[in-house]
Amino acid sequence: MPEVDYELYKLITVSGADAVQFLQGQLTQDVALLADKRSLPAACCNPQGRVITTMRLVWLGADIGMILLAEMAETVIALLRKYRMRSDVKFDSSGDEWAEIALETDADLALLQSSGLLPDANDSVMKKDILATRYASSGQFVELFGKKNALESLNLQFDAPIETDAWQSALIRAGVPLISGANSEKYTPHMLNLDRLGAISFDKGCYTGQEVVARTEHLGSSKRRLMRYRGAANSIEVGDGLMDEDRQVGKVVNVSGEDLLAVTPVAVHDKALQLGGEVAEPVGLPY
Repeated sequence: MPEVDYELYKLITVSGADAVQFLQGQLTQDVALLADKRSLPAACCNPQGRVITTMRLVWLGADIGMILLAEMAETVIALLRKYRMRSDVKFDSSGDEWAEIALETDADLALLQSSGLLPDANDSVMKKDILATRYASSGQFVELFGKKNALESLNLQFDAPIETDAWQSALIRAGVPLISGANSEKYTPHMLNLDRLGAISFDKGCYTGQEVVARTEHLGSSKRRLMRYRGAANSIEVGDGLMDEDRQVGKVVNVSGEDLLAVTPVAVHDKALQLGGEVAEPVGLPY
């Protein structure tokens, strides 16, 4: 496995007799499904139904793993401890024994397939302490996250692992938002298309922020949603406003180079907007 000098994700391990029940009350996903599904997308919200951060859950046998942006790990642990009360549950943040890698070339995906680690599009597979998640966009790319010794034991010489900027561009093309400190607690799950990404369960019991999420689903639509754009402004940052003539209609959620995701009114999703004095063209999403 090639060495990488960045850390996009971190793993929070949730253990204890009450782990499933506790997380059911905190996350948008039905955690009880993990025993069969092995991995599912999810989010945690504040009481107002705004997303604190997004994550991917993974079944670790006796424990549950939460893979999320590294910068949000301590925030989420502090939040979970706040709600722990008398629950038999413990939280641990991963150390240097976990690693991550992303791949997109045909040759590298073929190597994954030979090792039984190439999921179907928009799906995941768990094998020998390695989680592989495959996204469909204008191309295909796969994220691997797991124990370093398990990744090294694959003994695969990958041709062209994706670097950080290209990795984030690939997630943008797939329409997958990453919620960091810069955009935390600003958007509801529906605004971020988490319902379309399968990160929300509407059948399980209550969880923090559930009333707002359920009300939006019951009304049948969200007037503002995530959309992918391409903008040529020299410096685009998270939180920058998109303009429709002289009216601000949305804000940038994620950006990498000219690729960006923004929450804007559904009514203008087919319309070019202005961003930093340049044009932001709608590109569309693969779902």
